Amino acid sequence: MPRNDTTDFLAAFAVGTVLGIGATLLMRPEPSPKERVIRQLKPYRKELKRGYRQVRGGVGRGAEATGEFTGELIDAGKELLGEFRGEVAGILADARDELKELARGGGRDAARAARRAGRKLGL
Repeated sequence: MPRNDTTDFLAAFAVGTVLGIGATLLMRPEPSPKERVIRQLKPYRKELKRGYRQVRGGVGRGAEATGEFTGELIDAGKELLGEFRGEVAGILADARDELKELARGGGRDAARAARRAGRKLGL
């Protein structure tokens, strides 16, 4: 009979263990999507940190290069604007001179000179 009791005890123990494990698994809360993603990315954390450091350094170097390039562009823009202002000033000076000649010449010569000046200016 003791052998029969031992078998019953082991069977009851095994059934209890299986039921306990099943209940634990059923009662366990479902992990949130955030927790699942964190668990899946855990092995890649070190690699992600290294990549982040590399990107951060690259962005810093890129910002410096962009700053230098922007300064060069601003200087070139100022130079072009200065040249453009000089051209406009020259055109206006020529137009004033021609208008003065027109005012002095009068009549038919003035109309002819006005047409000539208009053609020069693209009008």
